[in-house]
Formats: sequence, structure tokens, C-alpha cells
Amino acid sequence: MTCPGCGYDNLPGQDRCAECLVSLMQEDVPQPDTPMRWRVMVDPISSLEPSTVPPQVVASGTSLAAGIRQMQERNVGYLLVTDGEGKLIGILTEHDLLCRVYGEVEDLNSRTVDDFMSPNPTALKASEPIKHALHFMAVDDFMYIPIVDDHGRPEDLLSFRRVARLIEQMQ
Repeated sequence: MTCPGCGYDNLPGQDRCAECLVSLMQEDVPQPDTPMRWRVMVDPISSLEPSTVPPQVVASGTSLAAGIRQMQERNVGYLLVTDGEGKLIGILTEHDLLCRVYGEVEDLNSRTVDDFMSPNPTALKASEPIKHALHFMAVDDFMYIPIVDDHGRPEDLLSFRRVARLIEQMQ
């Protein structure tokens, strides 16, 4: 890494410049310089206001009809799909339904949520910074990020709406 102070070309992994002893750490990483940036960049997901409803979970093998019915009854746009041990194996969103199901499937009872879910979804732990969720939402165009425990079981769901609420409150 080139030293920002003296221009010396240091070996990779050096913490300080071998020539002038200037710190080479975190020079290219944005640092939180306002309370809002600190909140988003440093605070964990668990610091956000809790969800008003528990995450909507269905077991693998649930019929598509039952899954859609649950989404409608709970007024949510997603279902977290779990295996027999309760571990997250997929997510089915309203986007999946619009793009893969609508107009293509006639008998919703003959198909399962597994057929249309996005398998192995990106999931985070509540201890991770909010910025990690925002990164996935921005880069991968996710509206929802499942929050899982240490065993991969769904605990919560972080929606873009919850993050937007935080930003709005900080204004």
C-alpha cells in the first residue's frame, strides 16, 4: 500500500508506513462523521425498532395456495421457508409470485413454495451493523433481509421500510 503521507510503497498488510510511520489503517474506509452515519454504519440491526409482527415462516413443502393465503392474511410480501430443523432455506416474495407464478400456474395446490422461492437467501445476524443490510439491499436489490440466530433459524426480518423509518426519524 502506498503511504498517503510520504508516498513510500509499503508491503501489503503493513499497519504503519515503514518510512514515516504514518498509519495505513482505514485510510480508504469511510468513517461515520454525523450521528446518522454513525447509526447506520456502526449500530447493530438489533438497535432498530422491533418488527411489529413476527417473521412469517412456512415449512418446506407448504402448498403455494397455503403460502399465498398466509401472505394475504398477514398482509406481508414475503415468506421465510424453513427445513425440518427450522433453519432458513429460502424466501418467497411478492416479486417471485408476480414474475414466476402469475399467469403460469393454474392449480396453486399442486405446487409448493419450494418451487418458486429464492433458495439460500442472504441472511444476517442481529449483531451485524445496519450498513451490511443496506449494502445487500442496494447492491442486490433486496427489499427484505432475513435475520437469523446462530443456528440459521429465522428470528426477524429487516425490511427496507424499517430502515427508511430510521432515516426519516434521524432527519
